[in-house]
Parts: sequence; C-alpha cells; structure tokens
Amino acid sequence: MTEYIRLIGLIVALLYLIFNVDDLIWEIICTFKKRRVASLLPEDLEEVPPKLLAVLVAAWQEDNVLEDVIDHLQAAILYPQSMYYLFLGVYPNDQATIEVVQRLAEKYKNVHLVFNQKPGPTSKADNLNNVINYVQQFEIERGWSFQAIIVHDSEDVVHPYEFKVANYLLEKHQALQFPVFPLQEMPSWGNFGRNLTKGTYADEFAENHFRIMTTRNLMGAVVPSAGTGLVLARSIWEEAVALFPDDVLTEDYKLSLSLAKQGIPIYYVLEKVKRLVADGQEKREYIAVRSMFPDTWQRAVRQKTRWIYGITMQSVKLAHVFEFNKLNWAGRYTLYRDWKAKFVNLLLLPGYLLLIYLLMSWFYPLPRLCPRGTFFWWLCLALVGLMLFNQFRRAYALVNVYGIRSMVFACLVPPFLPVRFLWGNVINFSATLAAWWKLFAFSCPLGSKKPAWNKTEHEFLEKEVLDHYHRKLGDILLKKGYLEKEVLSQALKEAQKAGCNLSTILWMKKLITEEQLMSARADLRCRPFVKNITFFINDLAHEFEASWLEAGGVYPLFKTRQGYVFAETYFLVGNPYGKMGIKAEQVERVYTTMEKILQAIYGEKQSSLWSEAQSLLLQGKISGEQAVLAVDYQTFTPDILGYMGLRKECISCQSCRK
Repeated sequence: MTEYIRLIGLIVALLYLIFNVDDLIWEIICTFKKRRVASLLPEDLEEVPPKLLAVLVAAWQEDNVLEDVIDHLQAAILYPQSMYYLFLGVYPNDQATIEVVQRLAEKYKNVHLVFNQKPGPTSKADNLNNVINYVQQFEIERGWSFQAIIVHDSEDVVHPYEFKVANYLLEKHQALQFPVFPLQEMPSWGNFGRNLTKGTYADEFAENHFRIMTTRNLMGAVVPSAGTGLVLARSIWEEAVALFPDDVLTEDYKLSLSLAKQGIPIYYVLEKVKRLVADGQEKREYIAVRSMFPDTWQRAVRQKTRWIYGITMQSVKLAHVFEFNKLNWAGRYTLYRDWKAKFVNLLLLPGYLLLIYLLMSWFYPLPRLCPRGTFFWWLCLALVGLMLFNQFRRAYALVNVYGIRSMVFACLVPPFLPVRFLWGNVINFSATLAAWWKLFAFSCPLGSKKPAWNKTEHEFLEKEVLDHYHRKLGDILLKKGYLEKEVLSQALKEAQKAGCNLSTILWMKKLITEEQLMSARADLRCRPFVKNITFFINDLAHEFEASWLEAGGVYPLFKTRQGYVFAETYFLVGNPYGKMGIKAEQVERVYTTMEKILQAIYGEKQSSLWSEAQSLLLQGKISGEQAVLAVDYQTFTPDILGYMGLRKECISCQSCRK
C-alpha cells in the first residue's frame, strides 16, 4: 500500500513541478527586463483635449445596485460630464432594471437606456454588441463620433481619474486595460472567517493585476481583458457588427486573443495618484476598478467555473500557441500558461493530501514516503521552495496593493500553509472540476451547444463608504503638484480650527495662485477651466455693461437656447446674474480667473472658431460645455471639433495633429 501511495505522490509531485517550473523561469527572465516606470504627470493629462467616450454597461437583474453605481460614478468621475455618455443595456423582460435606468436617464442627460432585441438573459457579449449597435446609431443621429468605448460592470466603483487617464493614453494605444482590485474590509480577527472567501479574490487579483499583468505588458505578451475597465479606441469597434464573441462565457478573454491575432496589443495601465488620507498622511492610490466579489463558497465556485471553462476550455487552445503569427515567444508562453490552468488546479487537492500525510508522518508512526536523500525527498524539497517563492511573490503584491496588514492575514495566518491560500486553492480545484464537467456536458450530443449568461449576484457599498472614493480639493491640489503634503496638512488644520473652507485659508495665506485654485475647483466640479479666454472674446459682452461684468467677476462666453454660458471666478460679489436680469437656471457656468476676465472685457476678438461653436450650440448640436472645451483647446489641432468627436466628418487621428 505504501508503495502505491509513494508512486502516486511521486507522479503528483513531478507533474506539479513540470507545470510550475516554467513560471519560475518566466519570473527570472522578467526580473532582468528593464521595467517601465510610471510616467504620467498631471500636466500631461491636462494637455490633451477631452474626447467623447461611450461607457457601456450590460445589465440583467441589476436593479439592486445599478442606481447607486451610476450615482457614484457621476459624482466621482473627474471628467467633463458632457464628454462621456453612459449606455445601459437592459432586457425587455427585466422591468425592475428598466425602471431604474429610466430614473437615471431622467436624472442625468448623459445616461441612455438601450433595449436588447431579445428577452434576457442572452449573454454579456450579446448585450454589449447590442449596445455598440445603439451607439453607432446614436452617432448618426447626433452627428458625433465617440472616440472610444469603455466597458464596465454594473457593480463597479470607477476611479475618479480613469476617464482622464484613458483619454491621454488613447493618443498612443488602441486598447487599454485598467487593474481590477476587489474591495475588502480591513482584515481583523473578528471578520477573518466572514471574509475568508472574499479575501481569496483580493489575494489572487493583487497578484495577477499588480505583478502578472505587469510582466505580460512588459514582455509584449498577450494582456487579457478583465471584462471591466476595458477601453477600446474607435478604430477597433466603429464598423463592428458583433465585436464581442457570444459563443464563449469569457467574451473579454477571447476578444483579447482576437486583437492579439490582429497585432493590436492591450496596454496594461498601472498608474498611481497622490491623495491625502484622514490622518494627514500622503498615500499613493492605484487608478483601478474596485468592486465587490462573492463572499460564499458556492457563489465563488460558480463564478470561477465560468472563468476557467470560458478561458481554458473555450477560448484558448494549445494549437493557438503555435498558430498566431503575430505573437512573440512571450505571447505564446502566456497562452500556454492560461491553457494549463485546467490541469494545474486539479493537482492541488492530491498535492495537499500528500503534504498532510508528510506532516503527519513526522509526528505519528506512519510509513515514510520520501526517506532523506532520495530523489523523492529532493523533489519535495524543491516543491517546498517553489511554494515559499510563490508565497513571497503574493505577499509582495499584497503589500503594494492592500498594505502590510492584509498581507499578514493572507500569507502568515498560520505560518507555512496560510488558511486563505489553502481555501482559495480549494475553490479553484472545485471550480476546475465543475468546468470539466461542463465541458463534457456541452460535448454531449444531447447537451446545449451555447452556454447562457451565468452571471454573478452583485452587491454595492454604502454611501458613507463611497465617500472615501470621492476626491476633495486637497486631493486635487496634491495630485496637480500645487502644494506639498506638509503645507496642505497644516492648511487643513487651520481651516478646521477657523471654521472656514480650505480655499479661503489657501487664498488668504497666498499659498497658491488664483489660477491654481480655480483649476483645481474646476476639476472638483467637473467643469471646464478656461485657460485661453481671449479665444472667447465676442459681441455678446456688449449686451452687458463692462463695469457690471468686472464688478461681478463674470464674462459671457456663449449664448444658448436657454440663456448664456458664463466664465466666473470663485470670488463672486453677490449675485451678478440677478443684477444683469438673468435667472440662475439660464446660466451654465465654467471657471477662470479675474485676470483673464479683465483680458476678455477689454481685449480684442481673436478666435475664428468661436462663431462656428456658437452656431452649433444654437442649433442644439453641441452643449455649452462642449463649445467651451472646443474653443479653449483649439490650438491642439486644426480640427478640434472632429478630434473631440463633436463633428462626424472627422475621426480623430494623429495626422490631424499639428
């Protein structure tokens, strides 16, 4: 009996080593590769005009979370609201979700309800393809051209800077993938058991999206889409009828392979931004998608079954490693690495049983499987070293993403064989078995040939918790580099002590200029900051007395169907609009400085684009905010309206840049 156990153990150990030693070699090669240093600077983001972005969300029975998600996104995103539109795909037989989207469309001008032509659920791919078709029709009706689509799930906490960073990186890349980091409570002994399953997601995503995806990007390998936080430039989808393949459960991964086959890499975005936390300390936060993941074994197995089946059994085949002509050796290896997961995960349970037997043999009189000095003994020693190496890599990723406390609970409780690591592998083993069963079921002549959308039930955060993800004025000042952390912390303390707002303290102490203050406030309110106000000099100003405009600190930029677009300073005197006989609801506001307003009041007209923007605005083809942005950025390219997507005739490209 002992010989049979020893033989089985030897086979399992050999297979495990064979399937994992290549990962070690990969890590060693990547270590000697020169790593890309994050180089996004605040001024870089501001130089590029905002492009029209279409945000796609596929929803089926998401009435319990969708409204909170969209409310948070609208409040948190630091990108002009007129330059991104949300298209929410729903099904005709999902009345609860339809009612939620209808409320959102009434509340926000940039939210649109998109009905699927079929009753649900079909598949996420089918839903997204239907939404893309709607976007294409929407463009024809408006005379616009969205410069990119961004795919999100209906439970995502979208980072405030995601759209702005995407807008900048689209200058160089056709496809982007932002990291996905699961939300989790701060680990403690009290919630350790309750959050055990959810914590395994944090562990695995931290390792995959901090380290593995980064090395794939570094080596020019296939960077797979995560299904959310995916950005695709117009050139990829503008003529697509069915962009996302609906014959697999992981349409995101298969789309990644399709793009790789065409020689279009997905650029992985791993960037940090500064912010100030409650205790006055500066921290650097990843620009990543955050979301809640399953907290029970059953839901986790169900979700991971879909991933393993869709990726390793439907999307990637061993033949792809040799077929795709435009892949380098790193790309071929990563395909093999994804493919082998359906075998590696099955070795986990027998491997643990073998380890338990070995540990018990140290304390009980059981037959020794691997006497010291034998081949089996050295093999087990190598596997222990490999396991410790893997744990070190995971610990390093967790420290960078979640901090030291999370790493301790994930990797050191208890030592040598952490509970969360073990539980995560049990989930993966169970999901892999279920995926194999699904493969055999769909291979059966009597079985279904097209799997249905096997979605995960979602939950969202409380409003008090979501406040943490909203940016405040101090965060923006820090991110823009206008203030050092120590100066900002002291100003915050003085503002709290004096019972006034931060802006007042900063201005009184002359810690920042008016332009820096108004630029930061514009970002905070998601309103344009007018940098080149001489481009807006116009005859509208003659409708008002110059002394009123100067005294009030305002200047009329455009006339709209309802009233006017005014540039104003933060230091308004009273209600200047009321004194000029204009009602508050007739005014659209953007920000600038008093110095620039004086330049406009007493300057000479300089812009040739102003008249065209004014005409489009009065025709209802663009909004006041869009007109302001176009005129202010006119020096960026000869056809700024076409570049931004506000004129259909021109599609943004590098050739139209100066």
